[in-house]
Amino acid sequence: MHHIEQHGEPDNNREEVLKLEQAVQNGQLPEWDALVRLPESVLFRSPLLLRAGAVRLMLEGRLREARRWAQEAVKAFALMADHREMLSMIGLLSLIHVRIGDFSDNEAMLMHLDAEARRDPDRCGGYVWWALARGKCWTRTTAFLAPRLIDDDFARAADRFREDGDAVGFAYVLLDRWMYDPAGMKKGAWAGRIAELGRWAALRPECAAVHDALTSESGDGLPARYAYMLDSLRSDTDAGVGWPEGELRYDVEVQMFACRLNVARRLAEGERTDAAMALRQLELLHEEMSTPRTLAWVAEYKSKLGLAAVQASIPRTIEPADAPAEERANRMRIQLMSGIRIFLPDGTSLQPKWKRRKSRELFVYLLLQQDYRALRNQVLEHLFGEADSSRVANHLYVSLHELRSALAGIGFEDAIEVRSGLVGFREPVIDMVDVEQYVTQSRVGDQLWAADRDAAVVLYLDAVGKYGLLGANMPVSDWLERWRMQLLERQTVMLRRLAEYYIGLSEDSHAEQWLTAWIDLRPDQEEAYQAMIRFWKARGRHAEAVGWYKRLERVFREEFGVEPLEETKRLVWES
Repeated sequence: MHHIEQHGEPDNNREEVLKLEQAVQNGQLPEWDALVRLPESVLFRSPLLLRAGAVRLMLEGRLREARRWAQEAVKAFALMADHREMLSMIGLLSLIHVRIGDFSDNEAMLMHLDAEARRDPDRCGGYVWWALARGKCWTRTTAFLAPRLIDDDFARAADRFREDGDAVGFAYVLLDRWMYDPAGMKKGAWAGRIAELGRWAALRPECAAVHDALTSESGDGLPARYAYMLDSLRSDTDAGVGWPEGELRYDVEVQMFACRLNVARRLAEGERTDAAMALRQLELLHEEMSTPRTLAWVAEYKSKLGLAAVQASIPRTIEPADAPAEERANRMRIQLMSGIRIFLPDGTSLQPKWKRRKSRELFVYLLLQQDYRALRNQVLEHLFGEADSSRVANHLYVSLHELRSALAGIGFEDAIEVRSGLVGFREPVIDMVDVEQYVTQSRVGDQLWAADRDAAVVLYLDAVGKYGLLGANMPVSDWLERWRMQLLERQTVMLRRLAEYYIGLSEDSHAEQWLTAWIDLRPDQEEAYQAMIRFWKARGRHAEAVGWYKRLERVFREEFGVEPLEETKRLVWES
């Protein structure tokens, strides 16, 4: 039991706590009334009940209250040194922050969860993977989260809940995945998971309402948050569903469903101007929480309103529509991949004079951060190490001075500011950074891949052309290596998918082009050679398949000192 025993606690309270904790451990979610009947002094000493309360509040859409309970649950599990449960509660807390749209504190949580997921994935529970899946719906997380597929993170979350016997977690992560992208739920293992939920529903009432929602889109019996979203989907012309009230007003995703409903109603009433204004509100929310479902809505209603075709949500695009021409002319467009270069919007190349490498490194580091700003302590740690604090602070001061001077020399006075513990660029200085565009196109392509591969490929084709070694002329550092590895993984995923796409279309020349590009990028990945060998064998061209195997064999022996896998040998030689 996770209950922390306290002397002097009334026997009836202790018995009730033990009963409720047992229900939680059995995968059930206690009723809210049963939780709040307990004195707060008793309730807040039980990590299990804090977790149950936070989940209950989150499902109901009472997100600000849920945040408080989740924070207390994190502390309680930390006191007990239960690392796995503490990590799960950080995941739950992050999930709540994503829905509120409060990302100021969430970046550090998501980075921590992502690091744990890479270091020890088996130790991460369902809420960790769920938080990472939903965290990637926020455009500002793409720069620092590992480029796993969102669908894979959702799948891991569902499987972890199932393995742990957490019926509520299993049910609602399926429903949340459906809210994210209904088309994707018809593919892969999701249909099987829904069928399994149906079997659970016969024994667990808490699963029945969710199963009905997934199979018949019924909102009956669901908590308020999900009931509102389901009702809004069925009520385009029914005035019975209004704007969300109470705590639901603070839920970004609920607001998106409400905006879609408002657009549909204004169109049905012939109020095209009002519909366009409502659609603009939906677009702004979509920029905060981007999902295939909302992307499809924006495209659908732009088409109905006769507006320009929807473009993938890419922050700070090359020509920001809301910036006056004279303001755009005084912004920097920056290339960080395949060498560092700075341009004005008219194409004029700028050449700052870097006195020391640290000022240039600081320049690149800040451009890779959210809003081009970073915490001062974070900059000190990543760029200057853990030397004497006074010496490190002096190094930062000198580097900032030199960076300001270098930028002033190309016409950007006072481009850098230090304020409230943050170091970074002033807001109007940067027009575009190639890494930011690359990552966003890749991420939106990943979102579209399951539902609309043609649209995803358009984004991938544009993105892969931007790729190059990040900070090519910079000395190696830990933070730079992490970034390079993340971009390398993104490029690998896109090349593999482009090859898969053109193989499916039987466009052999394009398929070979992208398979070759994959191998050239990742000569260490035997999977890439296997894909090329399968490609040629499927076309009856055994000699080409053998040729690629020989190349694999030579590269692995000469560069890595290993032999290809037996399965690759069998792939080549067996018919």
